Amino acid sequence: MQTRSVARSTFWTLALLFSTLACRAATRLIIPDTPTPFPPTPTATLTATPLPTLPPPTPTPIFEAACPSLLSDIMASATTEEETDEESSGSNSRFQDNQDFQFMVTYTLRDDKLSTRKDIFIPKDFDEELSARSTHEWVWDYFAAVIPSQERNFLTEFSVMSDGRRHLLAAVSRTFEEPNNWGLRVDIQDARNHYLLTFTLMHEFGHLLTLNSEQVALSKALYANPDNEIIHERAVETCPQYFSHDGCSTQESYISEFFNRYWAGFHAEWQEIDKTKGKPSYEGALHDFYKIYDDQFLTDYAATSPEEDIAESWVFFVLAPKPEPTSIAKEKILFFYEYPELVQLRQQILNNLCVEFPQ
Repeated sequence: MQTRSVARSTFWTLALLFSTLACRAATRLIIPDTPTPFPPTPTATLTATPLPTLPPPTPTPIFEAACPSLLSDIMASATTEEETDEESSGSNSRFQDNQDFQFMVTYTLRDDKLSTRKDIFIPKDFDEELSARSTHEWVWDYFAAVIPSQERNFLTEFSVMSDGRRHLLAAVSRTFEEPNNWGLRVDIQDARNHYLLTFTLMHEFGHLLTLNSEQVALSKALYANPDNEIIHERAVETCPQYFSHDGCSTQESYISEFFNRYWAGFHAEWQEIDKTKGKPSYEGALHDFYKIYDDQFLTDYAATSPEEDIAESWVFFVLAPKPEPTSIAKEKILFFYEYPELVQLRQQILNNLCVEFPQ
C-alpha cells in the first residue's frame, strides 16, 4: 500500500495514497528444429570427429536463509492476521480503502537516521511510549538494517501515523517537496507485532522497488492535479506501457513486464470494478473477482491492483521457499528469479533479517 504542511498536507497525502498505495501464463511453444537439407554427395571420404561430451550445466544454487523457522512464522502470522480480520468483520477488511488515519509525527532522514522531527498531532491520551522518538527510531532502524541502503536512497521521510488497531499498518508515498523522493509511513500502534510488521515492511519495500523513478516516470501534470480525469486520461493514452497510478512505467520496468504477463488478460474487467471504489458495491465485486481468479493470486489483497499484486508476490519471493510452477500465482514468485539483481538482493535481505529480527 502507498501514501504534505498539515491542512494541505492531509489532502495531498490522501490523494496520493495507493488504494490503500483470467490471466494467461506465457505459453512456451516448442519450435521444431529447421530441417537441414541433404548435402551433396561428397567427392572424398571424410572422417567424422565426435563432439566432446560436455557435463550437464550446474544449476544455480538458490540461497536459503539461516532462519527458515523465523520466515515461516512471519508468513504464518500474516496469513493468520488476515483470516482473523475477515472473521471479525464478516468480510474481507483488506479490500476496504481504509484512509481514516491521523499523521502524528514526521521526520526527515539524514545519514540513514531520523533527523528533524515535526509533531503534527498527538492525542492527549496517546501512549507516551508510542509517541517517543526512541520508539520511532527503533522501527526505522529495523527497516534500514534489513533493506540495503543503496536500494532506498530516494527514501527521505519517515512518518508515524495511526488509524487505531488492526487496520492500516504501513504505507509509502511520494514526498510533497520532491515527488521523485518517497516517504515510509508506519502505524505505531500496530508495529508491536514484529512478525506482521516485517511482512508489511517487506510489502511496502516491494512498492518502492517497483514504483521508484527509475521504474515509473511520474506525470507531473497528474501529480499536480490528481483528481483531474481529463489529465489522467491523456497521461494513460500517451503511455505505451502500463500506467501505474501516477506515471508511465518504463519499458524495462518490473511492473510493466509483470502486467503484460499476468494482468493484460483481465485488466479491462478489473478496471470496471475499480471505477466503483468508494461505493458500497466495490468490496463485494472485488471479492467476487478474486474468487474467480483465486488461483492466480497469492493473497486476496493482491487482487486489488497490479501494484498490490507485484508487492505481495515480492514478499513471497523474499520470505518463502522457491516454489514449483504449479499455478500462475506461484509463477508470480518465480518471476523475480529471472532477474539476477533481485536474487542477489533477496540474499542480502535474508542475511540481514536473520540477524536483525527482534528477539
